[in-house]
Amino acid sequence: MRRIVVGGNGNGPGRVLADDTVDPLTLALLPGAELYRVWELDEPPALPVGTLPPRTETSYFPGPAGVRFGIISIPPGLTYEPDPEVSEEQMAAVVAEAEEKLPGMMAAFDPDAPGVHRTASVDFVVVLAGEGRLRLDDGVDVPLRQGDCVVQHGMPHAWFNDGEVPFVFSYTLCGVADGDGTGTS
Repeated sequence: MRRIVVGGNGNGPGRVLADDTVDPLTLALLPGAELYRVWELDEPPALPVGTLPPRTETSYFPGPAGVRFGIISIPPGLTYEPDPEVSEEQMAAVVAEAEEKLPGMMAAFDPDAPGVHRTASVDFVVVLAGEGRLRLDDGVDVPLRQGDCVVQHGMPHAWFNDGEVPFVFSYTLCGVADGDGTGTS
């Protein structure tokens, strides 16, 4: 995916800071899914922006005042149910890979509700392609189509694709302090 970043020193014309490619991140835990980590900050943004921020290797989800922007492509038929054919050792390796590539991701998921996760963030989501559904923790499903927007306020939720083409959406996660002030769930 092509990423163009525009910035400047605040005293002159804008300039292209980056025109590069963001490769998809894939996980054995989510076969066929692609996650594009486009822009990530661990502190509030400030202007002017004259350089690219250092790559964040911290939590996949933002802490208080952090921001994450990216795109996720969910393949048709992706299930979050563990494969009964996978041994405990294999599952441990798959989970370890997910934690290595996306630190903190596994802690956000509810082990009793496959796919359901919660983060201390306000999430802005725009469906770019395909059709999918947003599942709330009470089992209510909200159908989503291209062009639909979701504003999600730190509630448990999951994303599904029951269609025949990838369900693709962009997201911006704005980290907030959780009820205990820590920014964690």
